[in-house]
Amino acid sequence: MTTLAYTPFIDALPVHNEWYLLIIPIAIFIAIGYKAIRCTDMKNYPREVFIFTMQILIGLGLLAAAMTLVITVLIPLLAPIPS
Repeated sequence: MTTLAYTPFIDALPVHNEWYLLIIPIAIFIAIGYKAIRCTDMKNYPREVFIFTMQILIGLGLLAAAMTLVITVLIPLLAPIPS
């Protein structure tokens, strides 16, 4: 059954090739929510959200690089494919 209205949790957006770009808004929203609870002085809130967002993105980048290294270098050394 097709409807004219878009239902966000039922119909997925066609962003299969650009999924990695969604990491940025997710990191921003997590930082906004976390720092809204943990920030002691709201004067520093935007700076702390920015710093925490960068920490999330850099951490995810380092994890991606480490997993790429493990998958492409370490696993073939430990379990070579018999030929």
